[in-house]
Order: sequence, then structure tokens, then C-alpha cells
Amino acid sequence: MSMTQINWYPGHMKKTKDLIEENLKLIDVVLEIVDARIPLSSKNPNIASLSKNKKRIIVLNKSDLVSKQELDKWKKYFKEQDFADEVVEMSAETGYNVKKLYEAIEFVSKERKEKLLKKGLKKVSTRIIVLGIPNVGKSRLINRIVGKNSAAVGNKPGFTRGKQWVRIKEGIELLDTPGILWPKFESKTVGINLAITGAIRDEILPLEDVACSLLRKMLEQGRWESLKERYKLLEEDRDDKVLENILSKIALRMAMLNKGGELNVLQAAYTLLRDYRVAKLGKFGLDEI
Repeated sequence: MSMTQINWYPGHMKKTKDLIEENLKLIDVVLEIVDARIPLSSKNPNIASLSKNKKRIIVLNKSDLVSKQELDKWKKYFKEQDFADEVVEMSAETGYNVKKLYEAIEFVSKERKEKLLKKGLKKVSTRIIVLGIPNVGKSRLINRIVGKNSAAVGNKPGFTRGKQWVRIKEGIELLDTPGILWPKFESKTVGINLAITGAIRDEILPLEDVACSLLRKMLEQGRWESLKERYKLLEEDRDDKVLENILSKIALRMAMLNKGGELNVLQAAYTLLRDYRVAKLGKFGLDEI
């Protein structure tokens, strides 16, 4: 299946974009969540234009799945390129750095609050909108910072529906929205990266193709030893030119067989992707600056 045959921008995503535009006039801070493994591929280019004249915070979620060196690189990049006023590395899964997020919210909203208090307002609330493509962990992050299940969470991309306001704590209100993709990707690489990390449903692209793309990236990054150790591969199993052969070898070494005794390459592909998504192949990202 080619990339152009896929409907990346279904109707409900257009409705979400319209919803965001309608509500932005009520918003003080735009909180964009990206996947720390693919900060560029998971960053919706529409958000830059949507969030003009708003304070912006980028959250590098799933930061526990990449190295600190990579996190520092991306934090510096987003600040230097003026994509954000603050960048916070976090893990919605573990709750890592929730305090840092609160500090960032307070920092970017401080000037506005002080101006309104000087004008005589007794209570000033900061209203935040949370944006991000499907499956970057938006709802889990909201649940984490609110401290209870105030937003529905699903295990599959695009589970959250509708919109809801969530009071985080006194003085901070948050508007949750469904994840949105964008009308077209800048490159095939972006779509592949989203598929590898699970932002796009596994049913959309052939798993073997996606798995081979991950193998290619790992070989390019010099991560052959991680594959060897995880799947009991031999040095002669490496084939940089025919990546499908490596998948077959993974199936062979891990005794992944169909009922008829044939190698189950599909299971090998699924296992490879699953292991990457939970950092069993190491902590590393896929995007490059």
C-alpha cells in the first residue's frame, strides 16, 4: 500500500481543527505534546500557525524512551527555532517531571497574571489547550497532572473524543481535545516514523514494511548489537540490503512458526515494533535535525 492511498485526514480531524480555532480565543497557553522519539515527525505543522500570539510549551513525552543527550538536543532545537517558549521533558506513564511542567506553566503565564492583578482582578486563571497528534499520550498526561481519571484514555490511536475542560488546580484550567493529524505529510519518512511508534494504527501499513524501516534506522545508527542480543541473531544473519532477510532470521532464531511450520515473519515484525515501543531494543529516537 502506498502512502498516497491512505486517508490521513478523516473528517473528525478537520472538525477538531475547526474546534481548536474556535476555542483559541479563550486560551492563554498552548501546550503541545510530541513523542520524544520522533519530536519532528509527531509535531503537527498546523499548530505553529494556530498558536500565533499565544504562549507555547512543548512537552517531550515518553522521554524515558530516549537518551538524555537526545532530549537536550531537541530542547535546544525547539527553543532556538522559536517553536516554544518553554520545553519540558516528561513521562505521562511514570509521572516524571510533572513539577517541571507546572513551573513552565507558571513561568510563561506570570507576566499576564501580574498585569491583570494590577488592574484589580482578584482571581486570575490561566487557560491551557492541549494539542497533539493521536497516541502521543495526551490523555495520560492530563490524568497524571490532574491526579485522577478526568480524561478518557484508550490504548489505540484516536481514542479520545470530543472536548472537555479540566481544572488542574486553583488558577489553571485545561482544555483537552482529540489528537489530530494533518492533511499531508512533508515526507514518507514522517509517516513511517509515526507508524513505527504506533501513532498510526498497525492495520494501516504493512507491518513487515514498517518493521524493515525500523531495522534500516537501527542499522544506520549502529545498533546491530542490540538486535543480535535481543533476538539471538548471528553475525551472518545481518543483511543491510535485504532487510526482509533479517526479519526472517528473527523469526527463525526466536522459533516463530506458523501452524504449518513456516517462519512467521509477521509475528517477527510485530515483536520488533512492540519491543522498540517499550524500549527493549534500547533508548533511542528516530528523527534527525
